Amino acid sequence: VVQPGMDLVEIVPLEDQLLIEAEVRPADIAFLHPGQKAMVKLTAYDFSIYGGLEAELEHISPDTITNEEDGESYYLIRLRTDKNYLEKNGEKLNIIAGMTADVDILTGKKSVLDYILKPILKARGRALRER
Repeated sequence: VVQPGMDLVEIVPLEDQLLIEAEVRPADIAFLHPGQKAMVKLTAYDFSIYGGLEAELEHISPDTITNEEDGESYYLIRLRTDKNYLEKNGEKLNIIAGMTADVDILTGKKSVLDYILKPILKARGRALRER
């Protein structure tokens, strides 16, 4: 039985971008800002085969939100993708609302040498100092 004013169908445009919400730990929020590029990796599709969706960080919540279930705090961020599907060999794979994803946000670039030299440079900065 359909009640008056009840939604029967929700129409979602197919030619649109996706808006993705993600949770970010407070320890990871310092270097994020709107406009940063990101890669959305849908867990339903193998990233090594189908790739991911390019996105841009649009919004960061002004304060942390606490999860009622586990008490963990997080910032809510929103990202907008360039397209609403993945493509492999000309075949479009649609994204369904509610799918889960991992989001990698580009915060900077470092070479392997940077990672190798970091402990050495850090130790050099503290060398011959008295506490």
